[in-house]
Amino acid sequence: MKRFLCIAAALLLISAGASAQTAAEPLRGEVFYPQGSAAASASFVFRYTLPQFPTEQLQQQAVNRYFADYATELIGSVIPETLSGLDSLPAAGEPEYYVDLDYRVTANTADTLSVLLVSQEFLGNTLVESWKSAVFALSGIYAGRPITLSQAMGLEQEGGDPDYASELVYGLVWQIVQYEVGAMEKAYFPDLTEADVRRAFAPQQDFYFDEDGNFVFFIQAGAIAGEVEGVLTYPFSMAELLSAIRQK
Repeated sequence: MKRFLCIAAALLLISAGASAQTAAEPLRGEVFYPQGSAAASASFVFRYTLPQFPTEQLQQQAVNRYFADYATELIGSVIPETLSGLDSLPAAGEPEYYVDLDYRVTANTADTLSVLLVSQEFLGNTLVESWKSAVFALSGIYAGRPITLSQAMGLEQEGGDPDYASELVYGLVWQIVQYEVGAMEKAYFPDLTEADVRRAFAPQQDFYFDEDGNFVFFIQAGAIAGEVEGVLTYPFSMAELLSAIRQK
């Protein structure tokens, strides 16, 4: 495994070096397992593409470092942990297992940058999509840093309770879930409870901005509804969130 990680790290350095030459070129890497295998013979392949941005501003440089560090984390821990969690790898002639990690920039304004990391995973059963978000402030006291929901709403700057924003979102999402259950709009699990929804996501991290400036909260596929529904999303405008605060 150590040698596997050394090979992977070399791939990372090649990719990062290319990115340094052209600042907006994404970071790309491809790791094959077992060691010494290639695309045609590997039992497991992890491919990733992570964003990089023009570096005229210090905030963008900080964002680029964040994703470079994340690429290192993929090599050092995420890929080995994924492999260690598998009971077995496919035999020769069977379809390879793989993880393809890509990204979407969902919002890029003067004040915020929102990136959604989308992972397509085939680990022996079905193809599963999962999301991870990274929202950055480009102005203000958090400029260049990833921010939480409370920070994005300005509640921490006002000395508010960080849990307050989470509780607010849990309540709003539960209202939508109840409506959709009653309207039979989605295949939610039978006897789904608010506690189940609360365990399924963390509002402080599991959100991104869309191009209209809405906060979009997401729950992974298969967490509270059948995987056929995919990742579930719940968008709210800032005005809706502020209105809910006033009603508290």
